[in-house]
Amino acid sequence: MPASSNPIDVYLEVGKKRTFATAIEWPGWSRSGRDESSALQYLVEAGPRYGRVLEDTGIRFHAPSDASEFVVVERFEGNATTDFGAPDMPASSDARPMDAAELERSRKLLRAAPGMARVGLCLGDRGSEGSG
Repeated sequence: MPASSNPIDVYLEVGKKRTFATAIEWPGWSRSGRDESSALQYLVEAGPRYGRVLEDTGIRFHAPSDASEFVVVERFEGNATTDFGAPDMPASSDARPMDAAELERSRKLLRAAPGMARVGLCLGDRGSEGSG
């Protein structure tokens, strides 16, 4: 399938035992797998659940149909925390200042965060192959 016209930027945190794929513009949308490919696939599978959480925020979200809609913009070497099952490396974009529109969008996303636990998007949630 061809890449989406609205690609989703992600970064990867690659450990020795586990890899995390995290959507840069979508806080909380992060999945792990045994390798890059499986982490990206689990991120795809979690997309519809993430979208349900955002339904009342007014923020448009498109759940990807496959991993070709992702663009890996950064890769980090993971550490013991990564291999334990928690992401530990922030994207470099986390350090840049936000304008007023980005700040308001982030506030809306944070207000939706309690819903993530209700749909199984917490790190403790076990997906395929026990991905968290």
